[in-house]
Amino acid sequence: MSLLRRQPALSHQNRLFSPLKHICRRRFSTPPASPTPKDSTSRLRKLNDRLPSFLRVYTTPLLGAPGTHITSFLILHEITAIIPLFGLVTAFHYGNWLPDLTSSNAFEEGTRRFGRWLRKRGWVEDVDVDTAEMVGGASSHDPITTDQMAESDKKGVRLVLEFATAYAVTKALLPLRIATSVWATPWFARVIIIPMGKGARKLFGRK
Repeated sequence: MSLLRRQPALSHQNRLFSPLKHICRRRFSTPPASPTPKDSTSRLRKLNDRLPSFLRVYTTPLLGAPGTHITSFLILHEITAIIPLFGLVTAFHYGNWLPDLTSSNAFEEGTRRFGRWLRKRGWVEDVDVDTAEMVGGASSHDPITTDQMAESDKKGVRLVLEFATAYAVTKALLPLRIATSVWATPWFARVIIIPMGKGARKLFGRK
């Protein structure tokens, strides 16, 4: 019996907005398949388990809510993360200013996360990420200053720092984001999710 083997299945401004365009194309150009209520509940449960106890007061009641409300909350939660993140990156870039958040754990996490993300897509070099980590003191006991970084004209380093700082601010806004998402969930479900669901069933469910 023969064995079957599986077959292995820009300018600096353009450089800044390429990640935003890439994300927008992936998230908004082609509507993804609507998640099932079970999938949405599972995602909400995982998110709820990661939240601090004082935020679970807002999210735990949603575990027993209708599927449209759970889906609405998850979408709003993503929106309240993406819009502030890229809005802050743009403001930091064109305002030529960054708040000093280099000592925060969220900044270091953002440096690692977005350093890998930007490097994977070829928008920054390895040396840019390493230097950005040094700015935050993540890889050096004698970190360089942002003034020294600006003098060296490290545009890639600046981009990593802008994303890391925006991530730290967005994460600090998590309580406000959660409260806003919960507050807007009934309206979003009624105005957006339910009509879209009815339209999809009418379009694809009937011949």
